[in-house]
Amino acid sequence: MSGPLAGRLVRKSAWDETELVEGTEALLWAADNEEMASVEELPGPATAVQAVLSWVRPKVLRFETVSPEPLPELLLVSTLAVAGPVQFVSRKSYQVGNTAACDPPRAVYLIERRDLYRVPVATRVVVGSPSGRLTLYSMDCSLGGLRICHPRPLEVGAEVDLEVELDPSTIVAIPAIVRHCRPIGPDGRAATAFTSGERSGCPSFAGLQFAQVTADVERQLSQFLGRHQRRLMPRVHAVVPIEYRSHGHSRFVEGVARELSPGDIVLVVYERHVPGDRLELKLHLRRQDFSFQGCAITCSTTGEEEGPPLRHVVRASINEAGDAVEAQFRKAVRDLAIERVGSRRS
Repeated sequence: MSGPLAGRLVRKSAWDETELVEGTEALLWAADNEEMASVEELPGPATAVQAVLSWVRPKVLRFETVSPEPLPELLLVSTLAVAGPVQFVSRKSYQVGNTAACDPPRAVYLIERRDLYRVPVATRVVVGSPSGRLTLYSMDCSLGGLRICHPRPLEVGAEVDLEVELDPSTIVAIPAIVRHCRPIGPDGRAATAFTSGERSGCPSFAGLQFAQVTADVERQLSQFLGRHQRRLMPRVHAVVPIEYRSHGHSRFVEGVARELSPGDIVLVVYERHVPGDRLELKLHLRRQDFSFQGCAITCSTTGEEEGPPLRHVVRASINEAGDAVEAQFRKAVRDLAIERVGSRRS
């Protein structure tokens, strides 16, 4: 974590309803009482003990810490859950070296963070407009709408019909309104505005707001988002060699992953991609070989044209690969997260 998870507390929840995720980073502070969990401003990260939530069971939570120094009996914990950032006070039951076992808290406090409800996931979307129907892949999705990369600019305010694939057997039809549309800049990010001549054939980022969402569709969207939010945790910053190829190409190219989760991979490559490009990914992690189908959802450019070779940072959403493979890959990412905390120990 890069800093304290400060913000407006939105609700108090039973801890077992929060879906804490093993392998997720945590910050630990000394607590005077259980009421400290309800504060809106957490202590600074410089005073915290860095840890990973390594074990989540009905009667025990376990943390792997950076330092073997004894932790206090009461701990204020800041971490991530499927529903968003959480904080709670937990009582330490025992500690052996860098491993601390704690009693589950009575309750946790969920913090409002809008970006965590806009899930970066590539799902198939059919966009219907007066100019025809086009199949694309989303860049992200929320209960209120989604973003796409469209080969042509869409008129802001225009109404479109969407068919969103939530899983291979579930497709929901949702009317939507184009709320913004911006051209893709030279660095792969959204530019501020179109220049003259760009309106006709410029690939663009478009934000589509859902309209007239029924209760049943909202329930299905909520389940879809919760499932994929969980697939984005835990997240590990580590350099891992990877091979990839664009869909339909015969040759795999070497690249480097610098960020991993069970649901997406951030890789550094020399080939530029646009959101929606289909990718095949192969990597070796924790003595296991994994192969995934994926889709680029963002691509930004680093480096200067007259200096080092241009490199592109691609975030690729990983397709769901079945329960067995997902469980194996999740465990490999979790174990890597715990190993990374161990490597920071003094």
